[in-house]
Amino acid sequence: MKNVISFFLLFINISVFAQIKITGTVNKKDNTPIALAEVILVSKDSIAVKSELTENDGSFTILAEQGLYKLEIKEGKTILFTKVIEVNTNLDLGKIIVASVNELENVTIVAKKKLIERKVDRLIFNVENSISAAGGDAFETLKITPGVRVQEDNVAIIGKSNLIVMVDDKVLTLSGEDLTNFLKSIPSDNIKNIEVITNPPSKYEAAGNSGLVNIVLKKAKKNSWNGLIGASYLQRVYSEGATMGSFNYNKDKLSVSASINYKNGGQYIQRDEYVYFPDEILHTNSPIKVKYAALNAKLDIEYQLSSNWKIGGQYMTNNNKPVGTDSPSTIIYNNVTSEAVQSLNSDGRTVRYPGIRSFNFYNEFKLDSLGKKISLNFDYFNYDNEDTRRFGGISVIENPYKKQYFSGINVNNLDITNLSAKLDVDFPTKFAVLNFGGKISNSKANNDILNFNSGLVNNPVTQMPLTQNNFDYTENVQAVYISGVKKINDKWESQLGVRVEATQTESFTLSLNQLVKKDYIKIFPTAYLSYTPNDDSKFNLSYSRRIDRPQYSDLNPNIWYTNIFQTMQGNPFLQPAFIDNAEFTYTYKNLENKFYFSYEDNMYYPISIPDSDGNIIRSTILNYISTSRYGISENYVFDKIKFWTSSNSVDVNYSISKSSLDLTRPEQKGFNSRISTSNDFTLNSSKTILFNVSYWYSFPGIDGVYNNKATNSLSLAIQYLLLNKDLKISLRGNDIFKGEVQRGNLTVNSIYQENRYYFDRQSFQLSLSYKFGNKKIRGIQRETGNGDEKGRTGN
Repeated sequence: MKNVISFFLLFINISVFAQIKITGTVNKKDNTPIALAEVILVSKDSIAVKSELTENDGSFTILAEQGLYKLEIKEGKTILFTKVIEVNTNLDLGKIIVASVNELENVTIVAKKKLIERKVDRLIFNVENSISAAGGDAFETLKITPGVRVQEDNVAIIGKSNLIVMVDDKVLTLSGEDLTNFLKSIPSDNIKNIEVITNPPSKYEAAGNSGLVNIVLKKAKKNSWNGLIGASYLQRVYSEGATMGSFNYNKDKLSVSASINYKNGGQYIQRDEYVYFPDEILHTNSPIKVKYAALNAKLDIEYQLSSNWKIGGQYMTNNNKPVGTDSPSTIIYNNVTSEAVQSLNSDGRTVRYPGIRSFNFYNEFKLDSLGKKISLNFDYFNYDNEDTRRFGGISVIENPYKKQYFSGINVNNLDITNLSAKLDVDFPTKFAVLNFGGKISNSKANNDILNFNSGLVNNPVTQMPLTQNNFDYTENVQAVYISGVKKINDKWESQLGVRVEATQTESFTLSLNQLVKKDYIKIFPTAYLSYTPNDDSKFNLSYSRRIDRPQYSDLNPNIWYTNIFQTMQGNPFLQPAFIDNAEFTYTYKNLENKFYFSYEDNMYYPISIPDSDGNIIRSTILNYISTSRYGISENYVFDKIKFWTSSNSVDVNYSISKSSLDLTRPEQKGFNSRISTSNDFTLNSSKTILFNVSYWYSFPGIDGVYNNKATNSLSLAIQYLLLNKDLKISLRGNDIFKGEVQRGNLTVNSIYQENRYYFDRQSFQLSLSYKFGNKKIRGIQRETGNGDEKGRTGN
């Protein structure tokens, strides 16, 4: 690795010294210099290969190779000056006189970005242009993002498995309910766009079933600042209140961005589960009330040490205290007479104290004005949680009458630490734009579990002696990658890449007294080809191979008691799964047609295994399913009517899932389909009263060994803009008809199971937000080095 890096650095230095210098100064008509104007060199292939900002005296220097270029000078998005130049020797352009943006008083820019843009490797949803996203949060915005499916606490690519969610190229450390709560703490007014990357390039981690979603936030422009404050009230079964604030500052060499969000409220969850044993039917109804108080804060600082060296850091903390109380009632019926033969009534309480601390420090070295640069990231991440669950209750057998008692407790102390370093090099050449680099990572997870389960006893349980187990896990990953983007001509563009990852893991479980080691090297190629015959049409073909590593909790084999009849435990012998994704996309104006194929090899899934001898249900996780999926999706944006914009999508896919478990069906296949529409209406000429109606419907389908029933959701929103549109008042109604119910069934060990879950999605929300300061804002993206490890904490 040292030899490779030395070679690349030597190659970079030789290329830098071979370049030609272009100089000049940019002034207004009154000879006042224009500072921080962007000077760009555009190649004959219409690629911006050089970019520099003018100094305070208006001067600039650009290093270039020999050739013919177009020189552009821009302020913001406005082009002030263009000229074709031929570069053979050092060139002094002298004083360039232009009219600044402030002097262009008579110019009105009416064009805006398209709602949806298609790049060679990603789809970009411009949230700034969506009325339905205004006044909401990141979670609600993902629901209307083309190609993304949000159901319950699950975020996925439509027609595929789960994906990784990032904010400014930083992988979120959360999943499930915690992920939902964090996304709801990000106001949509702070979001510039959302990138849907179904086949991520080699630069990104190879982890993730089907790709990435990157939420790009806004940042203050040079020499400006802005802020946002807001509050909301949400009414579900229980109420919720939230406040938030953000501040962005960018002046001269210093850039600061900070945000803080606080939320306090409750949620009501309904769970119904049926298990059909040969002689009995077990029905469990588990209403759960969760009260929470969450505080999230983030601070970013960046400083330009010199024209070629930039340093920065990010600190993020996420603290929550969810307290769940449940009163599950289980009734056991005779399978022949349908009479209740036994009942269990209990009360449970779960208290968690999850805490996240994340720190990133980075250096960015600019090697020339051609775009050559080196980025170096150092990351530290820590997640700890004390999770305590107590349960107890009474069992009654009807005939002959018998009353018994049960009680139990689980305590799990979890600590996860990750350290990583990541090097990335951007190296544009005449032939192609190259990217290469590497990463090393070390992760350690320690679990201490204490538990007790009394079983059914004749007297109330007064003592609960705890049994202690522990699980230690260490993982080391080394990765190198290289990729290149080549613009063949004005119509054809290609991108190829390969990533190599070496992984070593070691886990030890006290209860098993067994050490499990794994050591493997895997190769992950990526390929893209894009053809643009005209401004209205575009063809894209892409392929990528990815890995899905188990979350740390999935590997923990220590038993967790849900109640006396149900247990949960991980599996230290889990293997990573591998996924191949291929897509062909044709875009014509506002219509996108996509054909896709994916193959998931040896995927791991949770499975509940009923034991008919003792009517016990053991939940664990196993590698047992391989799935082939063939699909087609259509996305269309209708914007022909001035006051109405409609975004619509249809997805149909056919999946074939094969199971290696004798306990399940050997093969299950069938269709999955989904339709959605989101409609923005402007109700007055001043565009201050906005209305949105959104609806989606998922048809019955299959997911691995599960059969899922149909589900749907209708949402309405109205927004009123005041004070020059800086003050926004929004009223939302989500899941109006309470259709977002998850229902499904499966058969394991010849025993049929079905369930019904509802996560309290029906709600009404009133929110207010106020923007102040300079409104000239733009997006910024930063990629830290330990994204995959964070996402696998599962909390």
